[in-house]
Amino acid sequence: MIPILIGAGVLVGGYLVVNHWDEITNWLKDFMPKVQETLKSSGITEYAAKLFSSVTNGALTLVHRLYYKENGKWIEKTTTREIEESQVPEWAKAGLSTKETDVTERYQKELELTL
Repeated sequence: MIPILIGAGVLVGGYLVVNHWDEITNWLKDFMPKVQETLKSSGITEYAAKLFSSVTNGALTLVHRLYYKENGKWIEKTTTREIEESQVPEWAKAGLSTKETDVTERYQKELELTL
C-alpha cells in the first residue's frame, strides 16, 4: 500500500528534461517537503535521501535517490532531472565530471533545504 501512495502522490519517479534552472530549484523546494510529509503520514520513520549529479553531452543530470524501510526491506526510489549545462550556475557545475558525484550537502546549503 505504501508504494502505491508514494507513487501516486509525490514520488512519481522517472526522467524529465527541463528547460530552465529555476525549474530544477522549484522542483526540489516543492518535492522535498512533499516526500517527507508523505513518508511521515505513511508511518515510515526510517528513510534517507541523497542527491547526485554529473555532466555529460552538454547537460547536467540531477538524480534524487530516496531510501526507505518498509516491511523490513530497504526500498530505493530514483527521480532524475536533466538540464542544459548552459542553464546551470557555476556553483552547481563545480567539481562535476561524467561520474555521478554526491552533491547533497552543496544543494542543501545553496538552496537552503533539507533532503
